[in-house]
Amino acid sequence: MSKPKKKKEEDVYYITVGHDMVPIRVRIANKIIEVLREYPLLGEKDLVLRLITEDPKIKEYYKKTQSIAYIRSVLWELVRKKMVLKAKVLGDNKHVYFFLPEQINELKGKMVM
Repeated sequence: MSKPKKKKEEDVYYITVGHDMVPIRVRIANKIIEVLREYPLLGEKDLVLRLITEDPKIKEYYKKTQSIAYIRSVLWELVRKKMVLKAKVLGDNKHVYFFLPEQINELKGKMVM
């Protein structure tokens, strides 16, 4: 009896694009990465506000839907894929802050492991 072979995961590299004709999901994901590069350790509320104020297409989407649920779902999808990491302040289990994997070395001095 042979065991079924495990699927090999392919190495995938993600890139950001700054094209005007990309879907809103891609635009939100790219803007999240861009904002976190400039401002690491932003909370969810501050991050969403920056996305809406800094990108006219995202602002237009928000005005049309009056909802941030889709923006939040894209953010948490990036967290699930470990493209965006989350942190909590010691003693405050309520708030979550976000940063990029490339910023982990900058933040190691502040981390408690």
